[in-house]
Amino acid sequence: MSVSGKTVFKVSRILSHGVAVIAEIKEGDSPAGKIRETKDPRIVLGGIGSYWLLGGEKEEPPLVLDEMDDPRRPDWSMISSIASPIRGHSDFKLPPTVEAYDAPGRNKLKSFATVEPLTAVYSPRDIPFSEVVARLRSGTLDIPLGPLRAIEVGQGEWLTTQFVCQPSGLYALAPGATARSLFVSKIDNRPDAQRLPSGIVVYLSQPHWAFAQEKDLRPRDEIIDAAEGWLGRAQIAASKGSEGIVTIDGLRNMVAITVDADEKADLSSALRILADREDLLDLMPQMLSRDPAFQEHLREIETAEKERLRVALQSKLEAELQVERDRLAELRSEIAEAETRLALAGQREVLLRAETEKHDEALRAKIAEAATQIDAKSIESATKLQAEVAALREMVLQVTTRPEPAVEVSEPKELDVAADNDPPPVTEPKADEDARKSILAGLSSATGLTAGDIFAILLQSTEAIPVLIGEKAPGVAADIVASIGGETAVAFCDPSRISWQDLMRDETSDLASAVARAKSNPDVLVPVAICGITNGPCEYWIPQLIESRRVGRLPRNLAVIATAGVDGMRVSVPDSVLRFMVPIVVPDTARPVRRLYAGSWTAPSETDRARPEATDILSQVETLSGAALQRAAKALSRVPQGIEMADVGRAFVRHAEWVASVTADGQYEFKNNFKKIEG
Repeated sequence: MSVSGKTVFKVSRILSHGVAVIAEIKEGDSPAGKIRETKDPRIVLGGIGSYWLLGGEKEEPPLVLDEMDDPRRPDWSMISSIASPIRGHSDFKLPPTVEAYDAPGRNKLKSFATVEPLTAVYSPRDIPFSEVVARLRSGTLDIPLGPLRAIEVGQGEWLTTQFVCQPSGLYALAPGATARSLFVSKIDNRPDAQRLPSGIVVYLSQPHWAFAQEKDLRPRDEIIDAAEGWLGRAQIAASKGSEGIVTIDGLRNMVAITVDADEKADLSSALRILADREDLLDLMPQMLSRDPAFQEHLREIETAEKERLRVALQSKLEAELQVERDRLAELRSEIAEAETRLALAGQREVLLRAETEKHDEALRAKIAEAATQIDAKSIESATKLQAEVAALREMVLQVTTRPEPAVEVSEPKELDVAADNDPPPVTEPKADEDARKSILAGLSSATGLTAGDIFAILLQSTEAIPVLIGEKAPGVAADIVASIGGETAVAFCDPSRISWQDLMRDETSDLASAVARAKSNPDVLVPVAICGITNGPCEYWIPQLIESRRVGRLPRNLAVIATAGVDGMRVSVPDSVLRFMVPIVVPDTARPVRRLYAGSWTAPSETDRARPEATDILSQVETLSGAALQRAAKALSRVPQGIEMADVGRAFVRHAEWVASVTADGQYEFKNNFKKIEG
């Protein structure tokens, strides 16, 4: 048998000059294979009967022996000089002398690249395991010559120690070892093995021996006879009486009744045998239930166990009660402390209410005084204005009644008067930093987008056009617009709206009012949602929007957030227009947002400067450089405290990669959302 180009050989003989004769071993009852000679020192030192796994066979030069006066080896047996020259018949081609059979050079000399020793064990083939144990006990187990690692004495049970090879070549138990107490092991793994007709098993891979267990390998009858003999002897000794040990007979009786280590082992082995008798195990409780002494002992055990359980339960209950008492005392102290704090809070509430009433009265008085002053000033201004108008009228009348040529007198500009009387523009409330963080957290929790992505959408909405993609995209865009601007300014695209003027003239949308609001409030961010940009030819109005906002024809604080559908008919978008878009996927798990508006957001300013950390984050992108890098760094620098700039920067990096992929080979992400004609 060969394993990966290797062959199993057995050392048959050791010749002179350090030469070993090895024979190939084949599995089963087939005869041995090819025979080789080798000078490998490991194989020679392994000795006769050792097994080797050899590979990489190479032929060596033939062995040439020098002439020697006496070529015999020292370990040869003495052979008569008369028998040495005996020759056989010429037809048989026998060697001229008997010593020539033991001379090297009869076979080809080989060397091997790999040499691995193998473990050899003995597993009986023609005799039962009980016979193997019996022969070991008698010292007559005949095993082919060779170093053995283990002997199988039971099914899967191996004797790895406590056996020796006698000078006669027969195997026996080691001195001091008895079949009553032998340590047997099992093989945990499943090594490759090769069985020989002689019962030798050669393991091609190393077996793993489990921890040895002590076992009685004597026959069952012998174990039972030994136990019965001791029990009979003890019964006879007990029947004669053992009142005391002061007499010789009493001492003998005690010796007969007591048990030594070997007899105790006999009893243990007998009990293990009886344990396999299920009928006896079922009968033992019935036999013990009839014994009054056993019943009394059982009642005592039950009483003691009940008392032990009662004491244990009582101690456990007392411990739990103590824990609950401590907890109750702690709760009472906490309640007392809470009542004290409540009383203090009540007193503070009374004082605060009194102070509040005082402040309210003071404010009402100041408001009434301010109103009186404003009313007086208004009346005074009106009176003064009426007097000036009356004086002006008198002057006009005087001029008209003079005989001199009329002199043109310019009338007062009513527009200026009206302008002076116009009320000041209403200033919208601004959302502070805490309110903005709360709004971003609420939008992130509802939409499934991160706070960094949402803030990146707001930053890019005044430079490019963020496009939300997904079934929930229109709702998410409307929620973002309502949370930031307070009003849901939404416009919908269709094939009939081609230009920006078409969208502005749409009476159903709030785009025109949003633009007017952005113009009248240039310091706040005015967001508007344009939904379904792929429903019509958006390449006509998107460049117009971008350029008009860049040159100032449209307010810079107008933040446009668009959406694109995922199914249905849609118009393809050219690559030149895709460069202005920032695609963002909206998860399907997005849900509606409660009203989060807490005031207007400050619009970006041209005086904003790029922060160094923003430039460091974006400078790692190869596609951003020059003015594009400065604009992106300016926008990224507006990230408030509490939001990771790196999270927002990743959105700018994705946009740069998107623009690069669109302008490169046309193979870019979300192509089906902007190029596919039918959904």
